[in-house]
Amino acid sequence: MSISTRLGISWAPTFQTSEPTDTLVLTGKTYFIDQRLFPPLTPSPSPISWAFAGTRSSRPIPDKPGYTQCSWTHLVSSVPFTKKDEKPVDEGVLGPHPTWPDNPVFALETGKMVNPDTGLMTDYKEYWQDNDAKEGDGVVFWEYGGDEVGPEDRGFVGIVGGYALGVGRIDGTFWTWRAGKGEDGGWKLERSVLERDGRRRGWGLLDLEVEGIVLGSTIVEDVVVSGRGFDEEGEERKRIWVPREAWRVPKKTDS
Repeated sequence: MSISTRLGISWAPTFQTSEPTDTLVLTGKTYFIDQRLFPPLTPSPSPISWAFAGTRSSRPIPDKPGYTQCSWTHLVSSVPFTKKDEKPVDEGVLGPHPTWPDNPVFALETGKMVNPDTGLMTDYKEYWQDNDAKEGDGVVFWEYGGDEVGPEDRGFVGIVGGYALGVGRIDGTFWTWRAGKGEDGGWKLERSVLERDGRRRGWGLLDLEVEGIVLGSTIVEDVVVSGRGFDEEGEERKRIWVPREAWRVPKKTDS
């Protein structure tokens, strides 16, 4: 599990490194949310460079200590999928940062993924700063929708320690927000993109205690914003949030 901020990215063939976005990634045991927003006042038709969520897997690379083979499967994205059952997969290798090779907080990721500017699979390098959540911090990931619905009506909320991200689509319209815990322990909105009627999807999930969330039985109803998603009787259709992960970071044991 980690709270990751990106320090830079470069794309083939030039591999010129820059950091045009404010990127935050929350990662659990299985799920992740990756939100890449342009800084405020950046001239761009959209404040979103790219935001997506899904599942991840990783394994150590034999005979290469400190290197991990990773894959990230996209289940919802600000970049529309071409097919309902499409699940783009990024493949990459995480290893030591060339500038700080002995500091595990920093990492270099190399691999191949879709360049959001071109829509093409492209070799890349990304430079990261990773911070683990503290002992006792909660890690929770929620989802509405699913494979049977597809990426046009699916969403995720992830909470790792004092950070939270929400991303998703409602009838094809993308939304996302970012939040952090204030000094008083309450959640504060930091960035919000494409809010609809001033409402933040899944915001109430942030106040639920980890201990009260039971995988497989806890569900939370979430009403669609007014004006969209009405059922046959004219009532607003509700999405059902289901927890996919809910646990606290264990205490480290003395060796």
